Amino acid sequence: MLLASGGASAQSLPELLAAAEQRNLDDRQAVETRGRTEAESAQVWSGLLPALTATGGWTYNDVPAVFTIPAGPGATAQTITISPQHQLDAALRLELPLIDANRWFKVASASASVDSAKAREQVTRDQVRRSVLSAYYTAVGARAVLESALKSLQLAQAQLDNVGSRRAAGVGSELDEERARAEVERNRQLVAEADSNQAISLRSLESSSGLQVKVPMPRPDDDDLRPEAPLEHFEGRAPQVPTVAAADADAAAASRTAASSVGAFVPSVTANANQRFTNATGFQGQPNLFSAGLGLNWRLDVVQVQAVRAQRRAEAAAAIGAEKARQVARDQIHADWHRVQAALERAKSAEAQVKASTHAAQLAKERYLAGVANQVDVIQADRDVFTAEVARIQAFLEVSLDRHALRLSAALPLEVR
Repeated sequence: MLLASGGASAQSLPELLAAAEQRNLDDRQAVETRGRTEAESAQVWSGLLPALTATGGWTYNDVPAVFTIPAGPGATAQTITISPQHQLDAALRLELPLIDANRWFKVASASASVDSAKAREQVTRDQVRRSVLSAYYTAVGARAVLESALKSLQLAQAQLDNVGSRRAAGVGSELDEERARAEVERNRQLVAEADSNQAISLRSLESSSGLQVKVPMPRPDDDDLRPEAPLEHFEGRAPQVPTVAAADADAAAASRTAASSVGAFVPSVTANANQRFTNATGFQGQPNLFSAGLGLNWRLDVVQVQAVRAQRRAEAAAAIGAEKARQVARDQIHADWHRVQAALERAKSAEAQVKASTHAAQLAKERYLAGVANQVDVIQADRDVFTAEVARIQAFLEVSLDRHALRLSAALPLEVR
């Protein structure tokens, strides 16, 4: 289990979401991936800057090359050292690319890759938020189901005690008592299952958020049945969705990479300056020698031609991928919006079902005490109440979860409290 150091814990949904941005492993990995892409972009861009190279060396020559040029009458002879016995050399070389179309386009492509990495980091963060939200509402729902199951167990136990008292008084039957006892055991099974579901959901929530969760968690407001904004309001935000932004950046990077493959046909021009220090002065007779110049490089081969074709195909595929991302984003928004509408209707229906089943259970108990209903009617009525309460819990939690999912799909801020 991934827990915060020092036993830190959280309870509210905002705390869990905030912790996930710092502690979730997927989110942390996305941050590092974006940082690596930025470093790679800086590496490509630095290729446009001047480069300084320094070299030095010592050479031992077994036979030095030194000769003397005789001079005329009254003049001094000149000694020239071609290679001394202990030869020392040092050189500085400065290179500056003046024209390098291929590298220019690669810099632009790397910049687009950074934009893509930032968008994909946001995609991962949204996925982590979805995971936290799903685990949170699952845990809250499991806790509510457990509480409802415990309540049903208490009612079943009270019913068993009541039937036992009636039988002792001679007005109850052994069949009714056994049915009541069986209902108690059935509810014990429901409690065990609900307790297991709560433990599993809490573990999932802790792994997603990186924080230990306090139990019991407060239940979110479950009376929010306000209608959502029209579908067009959300669909219009498809271009702002991180997956779309990432696909657009990928398409831009592919386009610039394709341009760089064409730029490889453009000759590159580099300026250079050289400074040499040596004691092998030769005929120049100077220990310090400076030179400067321009270099041109142009290469044309079949490999470059095929590279252009491949990059053009990649560019076309990336453009199609960007269009597909827009379509997927719109489809996701469309589906999430309709899920919210369906969840709202289920929540309203579940509320009415709880009221009706609770009233029916009261009538069944009153009729049983009056002798005009049997034990089966009471047991079934209590089961209906439990089923209705579980359905209501799930329906209202689905409303909240689906609302959050819709906002994430439309790149809108989450409304959490």
